[in-house]
Amino acid sequence: MSHVSAGSDESSPAESSLPLLQDRNFLLFFSAFSVSTLGTATIPVAITFALLGSGYPASAVGLVIGAQTAPIVLLMLAGGVVGDRWARRHLMIAADLLRCCTQATLATLLATGHPGLPVLLGLAACGGIGTAFYGPAESGVLPQLAGLDRLKRVNSVLNLSGSLMAIVGPALGGVLVGFGGASVAIGLDAASYAVSATCISLVHIAHHSASRRSSLLDDLKSGWSEFNRHRWLQLVTVQQGVLNLLAFAPFFVLGPMLFSAVQNGARTWGIIASATGAGGIVGGLLVLRVHVPRPILVVQLAIALLATPLVLLALHASVILLVIGSGVFGVALAVVNILVQTSLQESIPNAVLSRVASIYSLAAMGLGPIGFAMSGYAAEFFGAEDVLSVGAASLLVSVALVLTSSDVRRFERHGGTHDEEPLA
Repeated sequence: MSHVSAGSDESSPAESSLPLLQDRNFLLFFSAFSVSTLGTATIPVAITFALLGSGYPASAVGLVIGAQTAPIVLLMLAGGVVGDRWARRHLMIAADLLRCCTQATLATLLATGHPGLPVLLGLAACGGIGTAFYGPAESGVLPQLAGLDRLKRVNSVLNLSGSLMAIVGPALGGVLVGFGGASVAIGLDAASYAVSATCISLVHIAHHSASRRSSLLDDLKSGWSEFNRHRWLQLVTVQQGVLNLLAFAPFFVLGPMLFSAVQNGARTWGIIASATGAGGIVGGLLVLRVHVPRPILVVQLAIALLATPLVLLALHASVILLVIGSGVFGVALAVVNILVQTSLQESIPNAVLSRVASIYSLAAMGLGPIGFAMSGYAAEFFGAEDVLSVGAASLLVSVALVLTSSDVRRFERHGGTHDEEPLA
């Protein structure tokens, strides 16, 4: 199986031997990632209160979220092609600046007046455009930034930060909305993108431009050809689509619904959901410290564990068991995300990595919005318990089917063997 080799586009040997938190480039990238992730995590609370406080119905919240998601889905493949053609660092900076301007404009409009729904939808779409181009470029930058021998550590540390921000962000958003209004929280998000763009601009990543004679469509076809060369990646991508459609959506939509009629249900569900973020921290630490020679086999075990909270919800288990199940969900999800991302980065040539990553992301995540939209209707028709049970069973069946592939069973890491070294 082909994989990118360390070359002139990768970090130098001296840089690769440094502990992560002593590496200037990684520290800058980590700062950009953490600050922007924290800002983004405050937005769901802020935008919900902003729209409802301005007199918009709950359906408007869904429209704004949809307006932000649609460009990501529609432009993800284009983002992958552009990410392999242009300097990825410059693309990330441009995407951050676009999102900074979008959020700053939204914060200003909310602070000074009552923006119309078309304006809100347009700003949300602009933010989605930035995300569509940032994600594939980021996927391609990480191997250049870290070197192959540190990829798993880098992905683990970033997952740890993301899990922590998923816990802190919503709480911070609520505090900011309570004290200064939604415009303050959204303004913080704008500032976070400005900080991110500044940090990324200071990262040193070599870029060697090559003459491009192929069209954008030809580039996309070559990315698709590379994607099709890796059977394990095809299977895991389909499986991730099932996960997002039948596991994520029922857990995060039907869970709150089941607790909505219970006394202090919102507070109780908040505790249960927070356990997922805490589990993500544990999972990130686990993958960071343990050498995993056959990562896709471990991914399958983790996906089987993702069924745990769905089964517990379907059985109306006690709150204590649900908190534990949510924690297991977080641990397993972190393991899946880190190991799949690392395997992808190690196995795909860097010149085509942004395109392959965009294909994976689009196929794996594209069904998620459908799941979120349909879970409530499915629960009304079949019952929440049946929908949750089907989701859990689907995950277990997918694991059994994927494990029939010898490509999955034999897949081994191509990166270095020093993942367990200390961070600093």
